[in-house]
Amino acid sequence: DNIGCTGSLTYSATICATITLSSLPNGNVGTPYSQTIAAGGGTAPYTFILGSGTLPPGLALSNSGVLSGTPSMVGSYSFDVQATDVNGCSGVRSYAIVSSCPTMTLSPPTLPNGTVGSSYNQTITGNGGTSPYSFNIASGILPSGLTLLSSGILSGIPTTGGGFTFTVHATDAQGCTGSASYTVTIDCPAITVFPSVLPGG
Repeated sequence: DNIGCTGSLTYSATICATITLSSLPNGNVGTPYSQTIAAGGGTAPYTFILGSGTLPPGLALSNSGVLSGTPSMVGSYSFDVQATDVNGCSGVRSYAIVSSCPTMTLSPPTLPNGTVGSSYNQTITGNGGTSPYSFNIASGILPSGLTLLSSGILSGIPTTGGGFTFTVHATDAQGCTGSASYTVTIDCPAITVFPSVLPGG
């Protein structure tokens, strides 16, 4: 103090870990996902565990903080990640991830034309989602004589000529959807008149 007297007291302080990654990006079902969660404020290395909540199905958290996998179900998921340093000090951060539907497309992009009275058979498939897919006509009219099975097979024997425009809707195993519009022209068959010449009389 101001007259030279002294005193002392010993303190101990523990520096605990802090998870530094503030948020995680959302993911898409069927699309690989990988994010690294980091920590600071303590003494490395850090060990990471899932504290509470539920990870999106298909994802797993490694001890080194890597959250990776392929989301397999649509939904919103909230969970806590705990980081522990070499001194046993820990920090926790809460996260929320939305697993959304991927962009789905249908193949082929166009369908061939057909002919009245001739067998027609084409298969429409889904891409980008989770199989199996289910198909139906969302709008428009199929050519007369053709039917679309839920498996995506468009088949039958056209009975009427003309142009037909319709939209095919696909639903995958997760309830995600996609659609494509098609135009198919059904032509009349070539009709030949016989005989090619007539004899004189």
